Amino acid sequence: MQLQKDLPTIESKLLEAMEKAGWITAAQREKPFDFFFQRAARTDRAVSAARQMCGMQLPRDDEKYKVDGPGILNNLLPNDIRVFGMKRTINFFHPQKQCDYRTYSYTCPTFVFAKPTELTNAAFRISQETLAEVNDILSIYKGTHNFFNYTAKRAYDDMSSNRYIVSFECKEPFLFRDEFRKEDVEFIQIVVKGQSFVLHQIRKMVGMVITVVRELHLKSAIQRSFEGQRMDIPMAPGLGLLLERTHYDSYDKKHSKDHEPLTDWGEIIEKEVERTKFELITKDMLETELLSQGMLKWLADLVHHDFSSNPEAEEPEKKTFVTMAAACANKALKEQEATSSEAPEASEGAPEGAPEVACAPEAAAPELAAAPEKPQIEEEEKVAAAGSS
Repeated sequence: MQLQKDLPTIESKLLEAMEKAGWITAAQREKPFDFFFQRAARTDRAVSAARQMCGMQLPRDDEKYKVDGPGILNNLLPNDIRVFGMKRTINFFHPQKQCDYRTYSYTCPTFVFAKPTELTNAAFRISQETLAEVNDILSIYKGTHNFFNYTAKRAYDDMSSNRYIVSFECKEPFLFRDEFRKEDVEFIQIVVKGQSFVLHQIRKMVGMVITVVRELHLKSAIQRSFEGQRMDIPMAPGLGLLLERTHYDSYDKKHSKDHEPLTDWGEIIEKEVERTKFELITKDMLETELLSQGMLKWLADLVHHDFSSNPEAEEPEKKTFVTMAAACANKALKEQEATSSEAPEASEGAPEGAPEVACAPEAAAPELAAAPEKPQIEEEEKVAAAGSS
């Protein structure tokens, strides 16, 4: 979402369209803070947005922007970036600071929740018992917790790591047709509503829940992750993450008499958002997942994930095939040295020239091979934005 130097982003395309429409100058395009341009939330690469909110200061002409504004910008924007509506707000409205809550969804195949006794493939169908278990585990995250283990470069005593989760639940599964393999694949949507989120928090929460349901870690590890011990939590792929809505309940209530609401944009616009969201984001998200099999690749690496981490480090160290193999080799070497040190010395008085014999308990040879950690494949960013003023 956010403007980046020499890189295409949603904001760069939006500012370019506004300049072409004659709404801002070239200087304002280069320095958008000059006309108080802000966004409600930042989305990373491979993450999409359905109802993003932008705020800015423009010459006061309500009808020009409210009626014709979205159409003017959409004619100048790429097809995968859409503006749904514009509204006049109070002076110095800040879409990020005045946003009460944000709702995100994460869509993935249901086979990510397969048990060790079940096959992880397209034929998998989630049971009601497993669905109830997923929702039970998701509920652990509700409330205020310290999420320093779910982001980067934050210490346990950093108060900015404390975040409040309102709701976290799994919706009913649905089928989507894989046209290439001629089979139906079951998907599920996880929806989380919170006051705000730190970098990577949602993807790491999803990754942790998948790990627990697949019985690769204990359920109690989630509660321990909120405590002071540094833990390397697996991060789910970014493809399935979508910013669904920004909530302005306090603003809407306070200014209901003289300004239009910003949380609900009306039946016509909401229907258009849902239609566009499926055509530009959800459909592409599902097709890309089926084509790339990104979640299956991530699950293959998850089996070998090491949750341990240096407790003094600001963030978990990056693990590669070389570092993992070296760690295994060092561990095996230490085990060999320990075994050698415990071996009995030759008895005194043994005949000269007799062969030296050291007896040790029979043990299996240490495993030196380590599964490589495959680099995560970054998907091309597929995004759609609902801008507003």
